[in-house]
Amino acid sequence: MAYLINRNPSGRLICLHALCSYLANRFSNSKFRLNDLKYDAKCPYNIHQTCKLLIKLPAVNFPVCPYLDNPLSQAKCYLTQSIQEDKQKSKSASDAFNALEGLGLINRDGKLGFLTSNGLEFVKNDYFNPNTFNLIRRAVMRYGPFWSLLFLCNERKDSQNIIKREDVRIGYPETQEILVRNDRSVVLSTGSQADTITRTRSVLFAWGVTSGFLLPIGLQSPKDVSAWHIELLPFIRDEKWTVHSYKVLVDDSLLDGKPYVDRPLSYNAMTKSTKALRERNQEEQRGVTLELEGIIKNRRFAISYLLALASEQDSGVHFDKLVTELASYEPFFVIDKQNFAKVMHSELEIAFATGIPFREENRVLFPLTRLNIGELTSGASGEIIKILQNVSTNIMNK
Repeated sequence: MAYLINRNPSGRLICLHALCSYLANRFSNSKFRLNDLKYDAKCPYNIHQTCKLLIKLPAVNFPVCPYLDNPLSQAKCYLTQSIQEDKQKSKSASDAFNALEGLGLINRDGKLGFLTSNGLEFVKNDYFNPNTFNLIRRAVMRYGPFWSLLFLCNERKDSQNIIKREDVRIGYPETQEILVRNDRSVVLSTGSQADTITRTRSVLFAWGVTSGFLLPIGLQSPKDVSAWHIELLPFIRDEKWTVHSYKVLVDDSLLDGKPYVDRPLSYNAMTKSTKALRERNQEEQRGVTLELEGIIKNRRFAISYLLALASEQDSGVHFDKLVTELASYEPFFVIDKQNFAKVMHSELEIAFATGIPFREENRVLFPLTRLNIGELTSGASGEIIKILQNVSTNIMNK
């Protein structure tokens, strides 16, 4: 059940390798909780035993995480924080969990997780082993949003194969829907905030650099491809990635033939968390958005699912027919009937977040990847899936 990643530390695959190695040491094939990802001073196993980036400071008799503002902080690890001090209320550990899941290194079982065969293979070798590069490359290519990054970079690069980081946007669509509650107009909070998009983009670009698909302008391409993740490490381990332009090294053949995406976003990941709205005194906006969250998920899932079905049939989705068909199931998909077509056009951006980018010709959407439909439909009701299967017969354009 893949989710959209939005915290910068998850971009450092060397840190995720250390986390995965710690989990293998402690749990092997057993299941673990989210809290088990955090550093625990009382546990005989912890991520410091496998981390390659710890530094030694003068007058400190133990190595510390270089990314903590206070190296003596009880947080101990910037990636996951600690049991003893977690000021982020598990946000850090949760994003790391989501990153490992998106890469196919762990699976989720309710509130528990466990290492996959890919995860166990990933940590058989030291991070600096040349074989690790191929495992990194395979891992990032499991994650739906990463495939969209590759397609967007390849599509928007200039004549010198250069892409600017800000030219790529992957996140939740903003629909600008307004509802009236208690005689006040309330704007639904449906889209990713600018800072969230920036963080997601930073993670995806960092993965692209580590796996050899992107090269920061000003850096030399490693001669030994298998050492790519090692030679680019000085750039990746910087606390802030300040380079804004990258050379795109995506082989066109990689994007041909509808590559298979094993970890697309699933149904339950089709909307952002609205918890932050409560923190900013936006209870009314949060309440209305939560009230309608099911409809927002349904219509976004409809776009991704119908594109996935079209891809399997070597077909496309006729957008206007899609709008008409979904409107006929109003309780499931429609919030603002008058502006539904406009809203659905805005919602098309969800396909790129899910991992099924498309090209549009004459109002027909042609998918460019194939999705693991079992992963995509995780969390969706049988009723919604049945409705969309019926809809699909009327909207395909071969």
